[in-house]
Amino acid sequence: WRAVFNTTGYVAGQVSLMVAVSLLTALILNRKLPMRAFFRSVYFYPVLLSPIVVALIWKWILQENGGLNGLLVALGLAKMPFLVDASWARFWVVIISVWSTMGFYTLILLAGLQSIPAELYEAARIDGANNWQSFRRITLPLLMPTLLVVLVLALIRAVQVFDVVFAFTGGGPGTATLYLVQYIYDNGFSSPNKQYGLAAGASLLMAGTLVVLTLIQLRLNREE
Repeated sequence: WRAVFNTTGYVAGQVSLMVAVSLLTALILNRKLPMRAFFRSVYFYPVLLSPIVVALIWKWILQENGGLNGLLVALGLAKMPFLVDASWARFWVVIISVWSTMGFYTLILLAGLQSIPAELYEAARIDGANNWQSFRRITLPLLMPTLLVVLVLALIRAVQVFDVVFAFTGGGPGTATLYLVQYIYDNGFSSPNKQYGLAAGASLLMAGTLVVLTLIQLRLNREE
């Protein structure tokens, strides 16, 4: 139940932040900016990295004598226990996950934004609508089908989180970042006294969750 509780909290925080950051990034990249093509490439680079590489890079940055604590010391501040404090560990797991995968969802939302006819925005400007009104009345309603697909995909991926967390914290400190897939792995493969029943039960619980989320995604795709 600790793994279920942790996974639920992680999914809620990570998916909310993922959708918000991806939408904001897509809106920015959809504007006419200098070097727009360059920035559209840069934001996608973390997606191309191995999750283990991402975890090890951030672990080096956040360890006691790592890059971020070195910067804090240089600024006259105290070191922070990023990897040994439970709250900090949960926070950074979410941030690293969002940083490493947001490019994929931003790409989907950017494609959705580019499919909205420009004539609608021109008509709104003629009618005196400001940027916020155009976003609320045009962009958001027309982008909603794409946004729902992104939401379901992000939920499915968040429930299955394992590799980044396994290499970054190993489920620690304590059980602060012990999520469902790692619980299955620990009981079925890693523990000296392997408990296949517990691993199988947790696997069925996660499988049921993923089936429900997948059916929702298929329904949304059919409606779209």
